[in-house]
Amino acid sequence: MELNTLLLPMGIIPSLFLLYVIIGGYEGRFKEKLIFITFVVGLILGGVIYLMEGLIVYPLISENPYLNLIIFFAIIFSFLEQLAKFAILNYPKLFDEGLPIYGASLGLGFSSTFAPLLFGKSIEIIWENAMLILIPFAVILMGSSTGIFIGIGVKRNLKWKYFGISTAIAALLWVALLIAIIYLSLIHI
Repeated sequence: MELNTLLLPMGIIPSLFLLYVIIGGYEGRFKEKLIFITFVVGLILGGVIYLMEGLIVYPLISENPYLNLIIFFAIIFSFLEQLAKFAILNYPKLFDEGLPIYGASLGLGFSSTFAPLLFGKSIEIIWENAMLILIPFAVILMGSSTGIFIGIGVKRNLKWKYFGISTAIAALLWVALLIAIIYLSLIHI
């Protein structure tokens, strides 16, 4: 069995648990069908975007771990991710009281594919570093919070302001994430 297949539950199970916790207090304020649809759309879209990002960033950063490349890719990745969430959350069928919850569902689905795509390299790296186990959980929490944030911005009609803030927050996390990945890969060379 391949490592990526083993790690898929590492992203999906915590995402579903967090979604359950988030929607628990808001029963009746959202449509269950839309929660499921946004989670699945986020899962598919996140898989595609993280795969594209991985194909671009891992070869470049492993060869040239320079801070300017890290910051550049962090800004590009966070913009791309938030733009995808922004486009979906502006879909008119989602405009009801549960829009921030749909944003959480979209963000959780989106970020749940991060773990299997990050850890495709070596099983030894995973078992030796607890930090690599914590990285997907940080991405899941960030994906959920930026999805909620964009949903609130769309609902309040402050779309661009909240989109910009969530992009900046995600860029900071991406810088930290890329530095951690480079650091951990340099340790194991």
